[in-house]
Amino acid sequence: MSSAPRAEELCAAYLAAPLRAVQQELPWETCSVQAVLSILQRNKVPLLGLQETEANQTILNEPFFQSARQLEAAQLDGQRSEYRLVREALASQGIVGVFIKSVGLSPTFPYKSDNLDVLYHPQEVEQIRATLLGMDYVELRNVEEPHKYLFRKFHAGRSVSAIHVHAHVGWMVSFLDEEALWKRCGPAPDDPLALIPAPEDALLTTLAHLFYEDKRVTLQDLAKLEQCLRRGIRWDEVHRIAAWRGWEDGLQAVLLLCANQERALYGSSLFPEEVLQRAARECPHWAYAQVERLSASEALRQGARGMPLSIPFVFSKAFFYRKLLRDPSRKFMQRSKDLLLHTGYGVKLRLHIHSQPRMLVTFSGVDGSGKTTQAEALLSAFQTCHLRAQRVWSRGGSASWIGWLTGRRQRVPVSGTAKDRVRARQTRFRSPWLRWGWSWLTTLELLWEYALRIALPLCLGRVVIADRYLFDTLADWGAYFGEESVEKRSAARLLRGLSPRPAVAFLLDLPSAVAQSRSSDGLPTEFLEAQSATYRRLASALRLERLDATRGREELADEIVAKVLRSYFADYHTVLNALFLKNPGQWR
Repeated sequence: MSSAPRAEELCAAYLAAPLRAVQQELPWETCSVQAVLSILQRNKVPLLGLQETEANQTILNEPFFQSARQLEAAQLDGQRSEYRLVREALASQGIVGVFIKSVGLSPTFPYKSDNLDVLYHPQEVEQIRATLLGMDYVELRNVEEPHKYLFRKFHAGRSVSAIHVHAHVGWMVSFLDEEALWKRCGPAPDDPLALIPAPEDALLTTLAHLFYEDKRVTLQDLAKLEQCLRRGIRWDEVHRIAAWRGWEDGLQAVLLLCANQERALYGSSLFPEEVLQRAARECPHWAYAQVERLSASEALRQGARGMPLSIPFVFSKAFFYRKLLRDPSRKFMQRSKDLLLHTGYGVKLRLHIHSQPRMLVTFSGVDGSGKTTQAEALLSAFQTCHLRAQRVWSRGGSASWIGWLTGRRQRVPVSGTAKDRVRARQTRFRSPWLRWGWSWLTTLELLWEYALRIALPLCLGRVVIADRYLFDTLADWGAYFGEESVEKRSAARLLRGLSPRPAVAFLLDLPSAVAQSRSSDGLPTEFLEAQSATYRRLASALRLERLDATRGREELADEIVAKVLRSYFADYHTVLNALFLKNPGQWR
């Protein structure tokens, strides 16, 4: 196999860094648009920042490429609009933040990041937290790190804004001189909403993040480093900060690694030769040998085909522990705590140990009230938060074995309209013995279902979202049996007593006429009214939270998601997390 990069890989590398000299004539008109786009997206290169030239305009104007850029434009507009609201709310309190991963490339707004990493002064964190919570953000305490706090805002179950509040620039421990950073940060050249670091701080942040956190080098990383270098770097300040924070040896290694990657892709490196010579002299011998081996690897020799270029875990982690042990800016006891905390986090992560509090959330209401829609929106929000959650649907009497039993007793099949079928069933349930038998039969069915599909996952620390629960079965009984107090039946009391207790139980309250218009089953109005009467009685007696389901479904979902997630994260602690020092605030 040839070690030369394919045309698509060279085109992607040139698009990511258009100011680089072209090493050869590139076949822009014949290379695969999909392949180039895939490489750019894999390397998190913002398509909106690509500059059109006479050479590349053919590929950039392809409909497939234009469609991808339009999607990113919508993504940028949505995130920027949400951030503007936050920035204005904080600015009115005299609080400003710095986009620590932005380097001055256009667009400055980091819409391709997993979240917006914004640096604030440590003494402002509590005020920022209160402001964000007041703006319907949720604090995700399962990903909390020392001096870093993640907040998300959801709409219809989807995350529309994610703000990572930093009180320092670091990963577990600080890598920069934040006091100096604040003094020399400035406005972005293309966006009035953004403050960005000085080139020295931007370069150090980019290098530290790709080496210690991401453990990979992307085309976008190289483009950001190029931008920092073109802005001008005071290398004495770069080395001062790295030495003060205890990671100068890691700095030397990552400089050599990135320079080698530049040469493989573009034929030369933009780093000053004296900087690279110093890096080669001061880089530990074992690390220098590893950098050379990695630079000579097949993935690297194939150019952008190996992009993002993975950095070996052990190699990166060895430098991280050297920083923890040698950081001159930290006292001995602080370094000891850093070492213990990071080791606990790391072991838990590498062993794939996931521990989270359990929670049961239930949705009840007449057909057409939107139970499934709200359950799916909440499930999506939990999964976005990297939490194990599942949706469970159940309905009393729907099990196949019950159908087999009732089918044998039913001599004449019931046909006709939904109204006819409901009335026929109500007529059969006039028999007290049949009501007694059906209530006990469905109780045993549901207890078995709940044990397997709800209680067991809860014991395993899952979040379970029940789309219909025992309250819906009681409402069915009330409508079919014609009884006003079905919850007082012995079967109902047993069902309530042995079923898992919900942390939050929602009743989506909907007028019968509206429910009938929404429902595909065409249930008669009087039946829906009987169900609704039972639901409302249960809501008062069993403390279900009634929500007006006539509201817009997205508006309702926003209220539900915020309420449930805040309740869930309010006490996000487990014994297993405590053993690995992973409970929120455990080492504040």
